[in-house]
Amino acid sequence: MILSTLLVLASVPAVSPNTLSEVPEVGVPFACGRIHTVSQGHDTGSHKHNDTYAWDFRMSEGTPIVAAKDGVVRMARGDSTEGGCDEKFAPQANYVVLSHADGLETQYLHFSAVVVTPGEQVKQGQLIGFSGATGWSCGPHLHFKVARQVGRGWNNPSIPARIVGYGDPVRDTRVAAPLCRESRDSMVASQDRSRAGEAVVALSPAEQAQQAAGSVPPGAKALLDSLSEAPAQGGEGLRKPVLPRSVSDTASARETR
Repeated sequence: MILSTLLVLASVPAVSPNTLSEVPEVGVPFACGRIHTVSQGHDTGSHKHNDTYAWDFRMSEGTPIVAAKDGVVRMARGDSTEGGCDEKFAPQANYVVLSHADGLETQYLHFSAVVVTPGEQVKQGQLIGFSGATGWSCGPHLHFKVARQVGRGWNNPSIPARIVGYGDPVRDTRVAAPLCRESRDSMVASQDRSRAGEAVVALSPAEQAQQAAGSVPPGAKALLDSLSEAPAQGGEGLRKPVLPRSVSDTASARETR
């Protein structure tokens, strides 16, 4: 009995010490300067099967959504206006699927409008559409996941992944996108004596809090307790923007399916 047990254990492959470092890492999937809450994490609620490792982010309709990594648009749909809090609406979702050089893809669901087309190359942080509630959705939010492309459809199996600055955020975690370039430039100019004569863009109250806090890490994690949600940014001049509805980020978690 002991011998057979030892043989079984010997046949189990050892866990590579690089396992954690092999987990893919992607950027925050919404526009710079914004903060949104994870309303559904992994292996809970509707996040089963192909969506086990997905995240839902609570946000109002019309929030700018950006590519979490450089890639090519493999699939995109933006013509649906249907959605509801029932699984039967799942095929009606507007979506974007990006293919990446490492053989993985990122999936973004429930858009109210999509501004990219299949075959288009995109850079990390580039606008790809605006959040909404199309498909199986109980309210406006972003459904986001990293997947391995094993089929031609838009809903391939999700895999474990990390978000830069946050690792694997769980439900109720507030995730902040990096500061917008204009805000960073304003902060540098205000702190650099050699640029004292340059004009600086006026800072919002949230940006003033960021400036007072000194250097800001990529995820802006240290500021989450003191910042309120920043206004939408990142959609100017890029095709036809969608005006957001005044829906609070702190709305009921029922908005997430």
